[in-house]
Amino acid sequence: MSGVLTTASNVTCGHAGNVSTSSSTKLQVNGAAVLLKSGIAGQSIAGCSTPPASDASGPTAKPCATVASVTGGPATKLQAGGQPVMLDTLAGTTDGMVAKTTPQQLLAGIAGQTKLTAS
Repeated sequence: MSGVLTTASNVTCGHAGNVSTSSSTKLQVNGAAVLLKSGIAGQSIAGCSTPPASDASGPTAKPCATVASVTGGPATKLQAGGQPVMLDTLAGTTDGMVAKTTPQQLLAGIAGQTKLTAS
């Protein structure tokens, strides 16, 4: 079983940047609404530690600013508002660039709670 992500969970880009998650679901854990894919995908990222860099060919690195896609982590059985809740098995990409590689595939989540788990 995996931990269910909430608005109090730590969702990061992999370079210490924090994703600004959102949710208006009625299902809550410890007073924090559970996250759906829509509350992560497209959200902004603050504090990414990747410094911008470039060479003669153009940009070689840029900090993550937005979640580009969510590719993993939905629960198979637990839903809120008809949508699967997101688990701490979260995977996805950001718009950041490191060594001319984009998208970055280090999106991750730490539930920060053990009261509600799912698979």
